[in-house]
Amino acid sequence: MTKRPRVAVGGIVHETHSFAETPTTLADFKKQSLHVGADLLETMTGTRSGIGGMIDAAIIRGWDLVPTLYAAAMPSGIVSDEAYQTMLTQLLSTLSNALPIDGLLLALHGAMVTENELDVESDILAKVRDVIDNDSPIVVELDMHGNISSRTTELADVLVAFDTNPHIDPYARGQESTAILESLISNEIHPTTAYVAVPIILAPQATGTSGLPLKAVHDRVAAMEAESYVVCISVMAGFAYADTPFTGTSIIVTTDDRPDLARDYAQELADIFLQNYGHALPDFLSPDQAVQQALALTGKPIILVDSADNIGGGTPGDGTDALKAMLAHDVQEGTVVLADAEAVNTCWEVGINKTVTLAVGAKTDKWHGSPITVTGIVKTLSEGIFECELPDNHFAAFYGNTIKMGRSAWLRVQGVNIILTTHKTPPFDLAQLRGIGLIPEEQKMIAVKSAVAYRAAYLPIAAHIIEMDTAGLCSANLSRFPYRHVDSERLKGDKNDAH
Repeated sequence: MTKRPRVAVGGIVHETHSFAETPTTLADFKKQSLHVGADLLETMTGTRSGIGGMIDAAIIRGWDLVPTLYAAAMPSGIVSDEAYQTMLTQLLSTLSNALPIDGLLLALHGAMVTENELDVESDILAKVRDVIDNDSPIVVELDMHGNISSRTTELADVLVAFDTNPHIDPYARGQESTAILESLISNEIHPTTAYVAVPIILAPQATGTSGLPLKAVHDRVAAMEAESYVVCISVMAGFAYADTPFTGTSIIVTTDDRPDLARDYAQELADIFLQNYGHALPDFLSPDQAVQQALALTGKPIILVDSADNIGGGTPGDGTDALKAMLAHDVQEGTVVLADAEAVNTCWEVGINKTVTLAVGAKTDKWHGSPITVTGIVKTLSEGIFECELPDNHFAAFYGNTIKMGRSAWLRVQGVNIILTTHKTPPFDLAQLRGIGLIPEEQKMIAVKSAVAYRAAYLPIAAHIIEMDTAGLCSANLSRFPYRHVDSERLKGDKNDAH
C-alpha cells in the first residue's frame, strides 16, 4: 500500500504600508485571522481563501495534513517585531513537532515588512529551511502584489502567485500549489526558476489585470503556461507602499528542468511589461468635480473611487473628502463607509431613530482630510457580521467568507448615508451594505475606498465609474512618500505619472 504523503500547511500574510502611522500588532492578526494547529483546519477548510484551496485539494488527495499556524491581518502599518516573532516562533514550533514531513504548503503575501526585517518572506523561508529537511519541497502561494527578492525564489521550490486583480483566483491558485507539490513529492518535475526584476514601480491603481500593462503580460503567460515544460509563471505587480530594496514589479518563471527556457521567458515577459505600462493610470477628478459629474449623469449607482484611501492597501478607511463633497452638493442617496469606532459608540449610545450631532472620519492620522461635524438620524445599528455574497472575492482570499466590521451604524445625514464601522473593511462585497439594510442598487452614488479590488462586487451594478483625486496614504503620486530603501532607478523608470 502506498504511503500517504505527510504535508504541513500554514502561513503568515500581511501587505504592509511602510508609511502608515499605526503599527500592526498581534492583536490585529487575532482580530482578523490567527489560527494554530487543529483550529487552522477547522476554520479555513472550505473557505475560498488561498490556504482554503490548498487544504481542500490536499484532503481530496487523502494526504495526512498537518496544520501549523495561519495568520492574516488587514493591510496596515509596519508589523511589530513582537507580533512577527511570536507568530514565527509558533509556526516553527508546530512545524518542528510535525516532523518528518514530505512537503510544506505556505500561504504568504510578498509585501510584509516588520520593524527590523525588510524581506519577511525570505526570512520565514530561511527559518523554515533550518527546521525541515532541505530535501522536503516547499510550495508558496503569493499575492500578485508581492515585492519579491531573488532570495525568496532561491529558498522556495515553486512560487505560485494570484493571476487576477481583483483577486478572484486565490482558491484556485491554492489548489494549483497543492497539485505542484504532489508532482514534487513524486519526483515528476524538477523545478528550475528564473527571476527578473522589472525596473518600474506601479501605483496600485495601475495593477488591474483587465487593463495594461498586466493584461498584455498575462495574455502571453497563458500561451507559455500551456507548454509542457512550464510549471507556472508568477507575474508580480508589486506593492508601491512597502519601502524595501526590491519594491516593484518582477517576473518569476518556473520550468521543469529547463533553465534556458525559464530565463528566456522571464525576460520576454519583462520586456512586454516595459512596452505596455506607459499609460496605465486613469484620469482623476477632484471630489467636487467627481460629485458634480455624477449628479449630471443618468443611471445609478455611480461609483466614486476613493483610491487614495484604499483600505486594501493599508489606509485607515476614514478619509472624508468624498463625504465632504457629497454634503456640499446636497446629494440625495449618496453612500460613504467610514471606519470610526468613536462615532459608532456614540450612535449606539443614542439609539435607533434618534438625532445625533457628532464628528466623523479622519481621526487616525493627518493623511485623510479632517473630521466633519454632522447632524443626522441613526437609521440602523448592527453587530457588523455578514456572509459574503461573492464566493470568490478579495476579502475571502485571505480571511474567509465572513465579513466582521465590528459594531456598526447607519447614519442618515441630509440625503447621504454614512455607514460607520468599528473595524476598517474594504469594499470587496455588497454584503457590507446590504447587511446593514442599505440597497446599493438604489444609491445615486457610492464612494468606494479601493484601487481595483472593488470591481468584482461593484462593476456588475455600476452605471458609471469616476476616479477621484483624494487625500490619502495610497495616492498614485508616489513622489509624496519619503522612501528610504526603494531602488531609485525603479522610481525613475516609472512613466505612468505615478511619481
